[in-house]
Amino acid sequence: MKSQIVLLCGALALVGCSFYARGPDSYREAVRGMLETKRPDVEACYKRSYEADQSAQGRVIAKFDVEPKSGKVLRPEIVNEGTTANEALKQCVLSSLEGLTLAPPDQRKGEATFTWEFAR
Repeated sequence: MKSQIVLLCGALALVGCSFYARGPDSYREAVRGMLETKRPDVEACYKRSYEADQSAQGRVIAKFDVEPKSGKVLRPEIVNEGTTANEALKQCVLSSLEGLTLAPPDQRKGEATFTWEFAR
């Protein structure tokens, strides 16, 4: 049985605009692309969670900031309201966000909320 992982873009807000920068749709797609680079890590998170508990499934919602000019992902955290996955899966997805950098960086700060859906 193949697992299904769906990445949903919740919200992406842009703050400030003193230099040329991506528009909201372009920024959203760039952040989604950055997160897609971690798909193998997130899939491994789900695989480990499922192997430990075959009823493992659910939703993980995370929010984070994207630092202007450097593109670094800052302050990733789980949004508990709406997140239904077990603690191990939540923490594994959260750790997969560490060290991510948007390239090329943007001149504006981004605030993002993304949702991963896990099901068998």
